[in-house]
This record gives sequence, C-alpha cells and structure tokens, in this order.
Amino acid sequence: MTKKPYGSVLIRSVKILDYLSQQTQAKTLSEIAEKTEMTLSTTHKIMDTLELVGFVKKHQAHKKYTLGPRLIQIANAAFIQFDFVRDTYPALKHLFDRIETTINLGMLQDNEILYINKFSGDDTIYKSMSRIGFTQDLYCSAMGKAVLAQMSDSELEKYLVETQFVPKTNHTIVDTDTLKKEIEKVRQAGYGIDDREAEDNVYCIGAVIDPSLTDEVYAFSISISYDAYNHQYRDQMIDELVKTKAVIEYQLFESGPNK
Repeated sequence: MTKKPYGSVLIRSVKILDYLSQQTQAKTLSEIAEKTEMTLSTTHKIMDTLELVGFVKKHQAHKKYTLGPRLIQIANAAFIQFDFVRDTYPALKHLFDRIETTINLGMLQDNEILYINKFSGDDTIYKSMSRIGFTQDLYCSAMGKAVLAQMSDSELEKYLVETQFVPKTNHTIVDTDTLKKEIEKVRQAGYGIDDREAEDNVYCIGAVIDPSLTDEVYAFSISISYDAYNHQYRDQMIDELVKTKAVIEYQLFESGPNK
C-alpha cells in the first residue's frame, strides 16, 4: 500500500526548490509559476514563506529568485552525514589525482541520476554542467546507462515504456531499440558510455557499484571534453574506472555488516 503524502503545500515547495536547483540564473515569479505548473498567487504565497525561512532569496534589484543561503547549511549537514560519499571519497579522490579530469558520483533517484559528489579542479580541461544536486536522465548519461544495464529485462522494459526520450544533443539516443542494443553492450563491457549524448562536446564513461553491497543504487563516472578524446586516453579512462570500481566494492565488502 502506497502512503498518501501529507501536506500539499510542502510538496509544492519541494517542486519549486527542485526547479530552482536546476537553474544557473535567477528566475522571476512568473517563470517559476509557469515551470512548476502553479498559479501565480499560489507560487507567490509559497515563495514568501520560503524566503522567510531562508530557503530562497529574492534579489530586489531585478525581483528574481535563487536558492537561499540556509540550504547551504542543510546541504553541508546532509553531505557530512552521507556515509557513502564519505566512504568513497579516498578512492574517487585518488582516481581524480591520477586521471586529472572531472569525476562524478551519483545515485539512482526517481529514474534519474542525482549527483552527490564531484571532483573537478580549476585546471581541468572543460567545465561541465554537472554539479552536486544536479540530476540527469538515465538514457543519455554514462552512469545512467550503467544503472539501466544492471536492471532486469522486465525493469528495463518498464523504464523504456514509461520514459519520454528527449534529445539533449544531436547525438542523444531516443530510439528504444537502439538503446536496448546499447544497454546490452554495457552489460558485456561493464561500463556505460555517453558520447556527447547529454552535453555537446562531453565524452563520459561510468560504472555502477554492485547494488548488493549498498542500500541504494550508486554509480560514478569520468568525463572529458570531446576535443581531448582519443583512443589511448579512452583506454586509460576505462582502466582507471575498472580499478576504482574494484577498490570501492572491495572496501564496501570488507566493511559490510558481517565484518
């Protein structure tokens, strides 16, 4: 039996915060109302309350909204309390030091990849749109494809039927038969590839952490600018990805509940 959610205003507030978290620029009240499919008056009332508690900030100069500073406190507390982020930090930091390009850690949430940690220095080759708190679709991301590959055939079919495939770039796979073949390749290889499918000029490989060792489904990835792509670098990325996956899974096994 599915629990009935309590508090429609709270649910609408979360919808607004989710929308603002995906934006790179401040948004007007009317833009927020339109994108969250709420009336202007309802949105205004909720935004007043969110502003009062510090969850959103209203910029008086242009009357636009962004996320508020109080969320930083909450996010930092959640980050510290997130065991998996803490447990995987040494291995992913070591991977970043060796490969010297962007490393992302994500988890499956509502048929999307939620980014929960990121390693990216000022001197990395490119700047990706990915960031902690960002979400990406499964069908067009390396981590997402790795997650899809560990699903059963019935789970995968359900996802394909229920998902609306939107082209993010000219390279995004939006045909289900083609995606099925791609997922089968991921199952055989042990890692997923995003070849400019989620972002233009970004090449990414990702692997899922053995779900039997975790309480949620997690994955991590290595991303580079496609301009820097070559077969030798790709092979190095794959080799380092596979090694890091093995290290993380070994450490999780050794620290398991029966150890």
